[in-house]
Amino acid sequence: MGNIKILEEKPLTLAEVKEILSKNNNLLPKGIKTLAYLKSIPLVKEKKIEEIKEKINGLGLTRLKDKHIVKLIDIMPTDMDSIKVILSQDITLKQEDLQKILDILKSY
Repeated sequence: MGNIKILEEKPLTLAEVKEILSKNNNLLPKGIKTLAYLKSIPLVKEKKIEEIKEKINGLGLTRLKDKHIVKLIDIMPTDMDSIKVILSQDITLKQEDLQKILDILKSY
């Protein structure tokens, strides 16, 4: 293989990965297996993903990065403890901020 230059790095939800893989007609075996798996699990619809991202970004939590938001959307936790576990590797947030995130996620 030649030198590969990374032009952009952007966190994607599983639903976005599924959409990209579905459009690709030349998938390698790993891509085919990944797509089959993504088709077998329930995912948030792409329209709702953008809404959720906008609402969470609208909270103005500067410590919460795109990679955290994507992971929250993929998992869609239903309680505060789950959100804490998901974010615990990188950041900690105030209880009221966690509740705001939980309220947004529960509305979907």
